[in-house]
Amino acid sequence: MNSKIYMAALVVLSLLAAACNSDYLDKMPEAEGYDFDKVFKDSTNYFNYCNYMVVNPFVLHLQNGTVPHGSWDDISDNAISTATWGEIPSVQAAQGAFYNMRTNGNAAHCANATWERIWKIIRIANTGIRNISYYTGSEFTKNRILGMCYFYRGFLYMELTRRWGGMPYLLAPLDASANFDLPRLSMQETYQMAALDCDSAAMYLRNVIPVTEFQYPTRVGALAVKSRILLYAASDQARTETGSSGENLWEQAALAADEALKAAEDNGYSLVPWGAAINGDNGYYCLFKDNENEYENYMKEVLHGRRASIAWGSDAYRQTIRPPGNLQGLYASAPNQLFVDCFEMQATGLPIGDSDAGYKNQDPYAGRDPRFYFNVMYNGAVIMNRTMLIWQEEEGRGITGSTDCRIATPPYPDMGYTQTGYYARKWLGLSFDATLRQTWSYIRLAEVYLNFAEAANEAWSTPDGKDSRCRYSAAEAVNMVRTRAQMPGLHSKFMNQNGFRERVRNERRVELCFEEHRLFDLRRWLIGTQPENRDIWRMKITRLSASSATYPTGFRYEKELFRQRVYENRHNLFVIKLDDTRIGPNFKQNPGW
Repeated sequence: MNSKIYMAALVVLSLLAAACNSDYLDKMPEAEGYDFDKVFKDSTNYFNYCNYMVVNPFVLHLQNGTVPHGSWDDISDNAISTATWGEIPSVQAAQGAFYNMRTNGNAAHCANATWERIWKIIRIANTGIRNISYYTGSEFTKNRILGMCYFYRGFLYMELTRRWGGMPYLLAPLDASANFDLPRLSMQETYQMAALDCDSAAMYLRNVIPVTEFQYPTRVGALAVKSRILLYAASDQARTETGSSGENLWEQAALAADEALKAAEDNGYSLVPWGAAINGDNGYYCLFKDNENEYENYMKEVLHGRRASIAWGSDAYRQTIRPPGNLQGLYASAPNQLFVDCFEMQATGLPIGDSDAGYKNQDPYAGRDPRFYFNVMYNGAVIMNRTMLIWQEEEGRGITGSTDCRIATPPYPDMGYTQTGYYARKWLGLSFDATLRQTWSYIRLAEVYLNFAEAANEAWSTPDGKDSRCRYSAAEAVNMVRTRAQMPGLHSKFMNQNGFRERVRNERRVELCFEEHRLFDLRRWLIGTQPENRDIWRMKITRLSASSATYPTGFRYEKELFRQRVYENRHNLFVIKLDDTRIGPNFKQNPGW
């Protein structure tokens, strides 16, 4: 931690201490109708005030109807939404129209309303910390409140920074008379302040909580989030930003992840077993869905998350998860062929482009990493006892489409049907016409292993050497995740810093797909402008009249470019709400906007 961060914190704190006064509740709509004593000198009301942060998250992910429309991965290179009208976020993102997304109600990831909601939760956290001396309840609940407040302040600053860049780090609530024209810290500085908040949260929170308190933060969760924050702080985007001190934080990031892993493992957390099914339907599946009968087992991997039930006929299920055709939905996510290509061959553990992998381009879905079958719906996949029928052409008949790839105006699929030859499966249930009980992981143990693997490789320049302070080497950590997925350990040909870097990045893409990671990984690695990390490819599938030695499945598979997306360096940050950048000269808009 450099001295500039401490000085910035002290300046902000002294400014805010002078600005805050006893009537600040008048400026806070979440406390409307209450006076100070009724909120902060009543232990129940105090807890309920702070509990707003838990029960009202800044975005509800897949539980919130059609907002966001599709998944976060749809505005990365992992997928696109099968809905294609003008204000669908993946359509705007593909055009580079991030400027318009700030006012798009469908783009809950980055719209003005989300920006405002995050600052509101930070204000609640600051208020909870500032007034803790008035709390009249037990020491146990007092510590719980402080842990919640520090956790959410750090967590929300991480979300602000990875979306919009470095921010003023507010350590107390502002009132209407305060100077809002505050200078922005660098990304590295903001992340480091957020990491300190995670340390503070860890001082007050418990390692393990009852199942009934699942959505509340824990000490292990706080340390896990810190590992992500410092990983982001160490990465190229934050380190090379104009105005950054450019600190090398890889060792700090590795040690933070190691601390989180030790805390998790020593307190009974572990990776959920894959199960007997090739696609994890009786094991890994329940980490994400339908685990109400044995949730305590799956809570061991989810370090911070939330749960929700999604009705079969709800907009959230029909318009964001379940495609039309056999599954009778409306829209879904259509994975990019280049993302599908990231799933290695199970027998060899090698990428499909390796000549020793064993991949057959005319039997492309055989023998792949089991996570492929869990995450992707492909031609011939059996979903809810229904076989997915996905092809665009038939031999001798031309462009016809199929049940799950209906063609409206050749060669374009009808609205809602896949443009790439695939649908995302990760958030789909197993049972037709049944409510989906979903567990959304804000952070889970598998990510922390991958955080450590990436940081340790960068910090110590070797994937198989183990620092004496750490429990694992980088290779051992990544192989924990691979072994759970029934994949071989990384091949020896990748046991060098550059080769391992490529494979751990691929491992993140596969293991964490459709969990809101890929876009931020592209940004922090500064690789989003590269065509292979930008453009959308599809699988052109032709149904043949008969199978043959050349085409053993009865289909011809051809990979081809579908869409060249627009992605420039300025797209590494979203556009800040325009009104807020007009407050004064210090609070500047992001570069290029």
